[in-house]
Amino acid sequence: MKIGIYGSGAVGFAVGKGFSKQGHNVLFFDIDENKVKGLVSQGFDATSDSGKAVVDSDVIFVCVPTPTVRRKIDLSYIRAAGREIGRRLKSRKGYSLIVVKSTVIPGTCQGKVIPLIEKFSGKKAGVDFGLCSNPEFLRENQAFEDFINPDRIVIGELDARSGDLLETLYKGFSCPVIRTDLKTSELAKYANNAFYATKISFFNELHLICRKLGANSETARKIVQLDRFYPTHPWSHGKSFGGRCLPKDLDALIHFAASNKLCKPALLRAVRKVNEEIASFEPSAAELPASAVRKSEQHMAGGENLRFHSRNSLRARAPMRHEVANASESGAQETES
Repeated sequence: MKIGIYGSGAVGFAVGKGFSKQGHNVLFFDIDENKVKGLVSQGFDATSDSGKAVVDSDVIFVCVPTPTVRRKIDLSYIRAAGREIGRRLKSRKGYSLIVVKSTVIPGTCQGKVIPLIEKFSGKKAGVDFGLCSNPEFLRENQAFEDFINPDRIVIGELDARSGDLLETLYKGFSCPVIRTDLKTSELAKYANNAFYATKISFFNELHLICRKLGANSETARKIVQLDRFYPTHPWSHGKSFGGRCLPKDLDALIHFAASNKLCKPALLRAVRKVNEEIASFEPSAAELPASAVRKSEQHMAGGENLRFHSRNSLRARAPMRHEVANASESGAQETES
């Protein structure tokens, strides 16, 4: 397949090199002439002509920067890419697939990229061109290695045709493929990184407590991580945690840390606040409509078909480990001491 890489920085280079290794015809595009020359010197096809990159490609990966400016995302490069791809797509015959690899906030593909491409190309999304969100989960210094050895591939699709084509492109990779809607896919990257940041901050807050207490935070961390539920917790989200232990022990640790001036337990207090907020939105069983109860029971029994695809099958399959773990008892989350 002919693939265009629109933006040949660290992510674009990893994606292009990876697909090149898979046997696809890859053309890198970048406005930086030195970067283009560097790619050519390494034996890759590269150009500073956006028209060539768009017109000569069946699938175009948008890998432009989305920096944070004053703590908010700057989408100027994405908007510029949408306009330029639209202009160049106008003269291309046949169907094209645009894949947004850049990290963008939810609603960007639907609310900004698609309208810009439609406006400047005169073409219709879902008819003349398809669009997918395909977030990257690459480490900064090992982008290529992570791309060719992914732990999952997320495809947010405008429609089934878009998703089918992109999944076909990834058929040479052996890992779970998750197909979902555009907004969920866009959010997935932020959820992933926010979760990492939260885990790091949790253990940092624990370290602050241990430091003044004289306890060993590294040993405490290892003990926590030996929990059999640490990699994949067994509870569904969307419900508050209850039971005899979690609320009691959380309150006790918050009070202990604060009253002894070990630290200001901001994260632990935030955990309690989120739990209280979730609880305030939970309807009782009597308030739930019968259809919602049936759907919940079906999900808990494993009857709901989540769109998690293995590389070799798009049909029914045994549930994956994390799906089994998430199908726990309904009601408030509990743990016993």
